[in-house]
Amino acid sequence: MGSLGALLSAFVLTDIGAMISRLKRNAALSALAGLLFLTGYIFALVAGAIYLSRSFTPLQAVLIIAAAAVVLGLLVIALMSFLRARDERRSRERRRGSQAQTSLALATALSVFQKRPLLAAGFAVGIGAVLGLTRKSRHRH
Repeated sequence: MGSLGALLSAFVLTDIGAMISRLKRNAALSALAGLLFLTGYIFALVAGAIYLSRSFTPLQAVLIIAAAAVVLGLLVIALMSFLRARDERRSRERRRGSQAQTSLALATALSVFQKRPLLAAGFAVGIGAVLGLTRKSRHRH
């Protein structure tokens, strides 16, 4: 049994070591890609400023680009706020529906339990199965 434990621990350590090395590699490559994207973004801003400076003064061109970036940032913040509010509303609705189903199941089970205990046990198991199946299908969307 000792050799089986040693084999399993060696397998787990090897698997974890491989996973950690993959994570480090992916983090380094992601950081490099992010740096390259940032460099491209900066040069695109510079090119935009140079292009706009043909029609405007250099200061006006830079201010136009800065204003556009601020407006886009505000739009992103507004979108995030809208999505957060929508997610919270959906979460509250799901919670309310779940609480209503649970309350109904408990009330029904208690009334049946008082009259027929064996039938109540089977009914409770059935209700639990139905609630479990409906909750899983709802969370997929």
